[in-house]
Amino acid sequence: ERERFSSLLGRYRYRREHNAVIDLIDRVPSGVTFADCPCGIGRWWPVLARRASKIVAMDISAGMLQYAGEQAAEFDLDVEVREGDAESLPLEDGSVDYTFSFALTKHLPLPVQFRVLSEFSRVARQGVISTFSVMSHMTYEIWRHRNIFESFTILPEQLEWMAADAGLRIEKMNKCTTPIGVERVVLFKKL
Repeated sequence: ERERFSSLLGRYRYRREHNAVIDLIDRVPSGVTFADCPCGIGRWWPVLARRASKIVAMDISAGMLQYAGEQAAEFDLDVEVREGDAESLPLEDGSVDYTFSFALTKHLPLPVQFRVLSEFSRVARQGVISTFSVMSHMTYEIWRHRNIFESFTILPEQLEWMAADAGLRIEKMNKCTTPIGVERVVLFKKL
């Protein structure tokens, strides 16, 4: 993480991402529980801690889980680290207040994005905060010519449809990348 954000562009992107996420986290009540999936190395825990009473951190990667477990032991908040797949979270319905996910869905085909958002909604009582690569019809043309095959972008109306079908509504959406980027962090509220 330190190396990825060490350049001038990296520091700029880091600030954009953090400011966008902090804006949404600050709209969440204090004392809530978060499911963080995938948790990676726990990069977002200090931001989630602004409102969290507990974080249930899940990842599918054994290496990430090992590192996250070490970080959790040093972190000044109740963090439970466990294996979890975003398509089938090992949590009961409504067992956390919010589900948080950063930079996952852009790697998933549209049907899988829908399943993941529905799963995040299933386990959350109040809402979901997650990133999506959302393009306008104009940015679609730019993206199409870049030939990026590992990124799965969606249109705003597709995101609204997925949210409604998952029992969510979009409350706020912030751009969290460079001005030409399409990644947005989205605060969804339960219907």
